This record gives sequence, structure tokens and C-alpha cells, in this order.
Amino acid sequence: AVTRLGLKVAKELSKVRDLSISIDELKISFLLHDIGKIGIPDSLLKKKGKLTREEFDIMKQHSVIGARIIEPISKLRNVGRIIRHHQEKYDGSGYADGLRGEEIPIVSRIIAVVDSYHAMRSNRSYRKALLEKAALKELKANMGTQFDPLIVETFLKLVKKKAI
Repeated sequence: AVTRLGLKVAKELSKVRDLSISIDELKISFLLHDIGKIGIPDSLLKKKGKLTREEFDIMKQHSVIGARIIEPISKLRNVGRIIRHHQEKYDGSGYADGLRGEEIPIVSRIIAVVDSYHAMRSNRSYRKALLEKAALKELKANMGTQFDPLIVETFLKLVKKKAI
């Protein structure tokens, strides 16, 4: 779902902005953005309740682990960079490096929106899926803080056109 949504947003966004990435790198970035979770204990990934601060610190390593897995493959170095930064927040409060705004690779910013939407719309061990209206409201509420406003606006435009 993240790949399907991400490709639609990227295609729409590419009409107004150069994404400077091949379609293959784009697909791989969407498919493998969470590959670093293989380095996170299942007990944390499947925990029913809220993570402790220490557990969350461990969970936050997944983006760095993912980048370390991918970056040694020379043709995928750019993908590794995207994976490393897909948990950054537009206001700079995310991880792994606290990047903000345009410092965050644009594909990482796309992943942040579509992955969050997918997560909100999916049942999790710790909560039920949100309805579409509630998930969209959450994306709108976090424009400019967690999410790039341009990406959210593009996503919402596609929802309105029933393309998502």
C-alpha cells in the first residue's frame, strides 16, 4: 500500500517539481523504507501498549539500520539516504538526524505522509484503524510540523480526485 500510494503522490508531484530520482529507485525506496525493522526485536514491534522512552530509542534505530543495509550497494546509495530520513519531521523534530524542511529528501517526505496514512488506516496491535476522514484530518493537522504541506496537499488532491 505504501508503494502504491507513494508512486501516485510522486507522479502527481513530478508535474510541478523535479524529484531527481529514477522510477526504480522510487519503487525500491517505498518498498524497503522499513527494512531496518529486521534489526528491531519482535517484542517491540508487536508490543500492545505504548513504548517506553528506552524502547522508543531502540525503535528509532530502524531508519539508520535500514540505511546501513542498503547504502553499501553502490546503485542504491540514494535509496539508503531516503530510508535514513523517512522518519524526519518537517519541523526538524524527527529522527535520525533532525533534518527540517527542504533538508529532508523529497522522497523521504513523501514516505512520511503515505506511510503515516497507511499506518493510521491499518489495525495495529495497540489500536484499531482510523476511518479515512479521521486519518485525513490528522494529516491536515500536522502540515508544517510533521509533514511537508506540499506533499499533504498533493495527497489530499489525489483523494479528492478519487485517485487514492
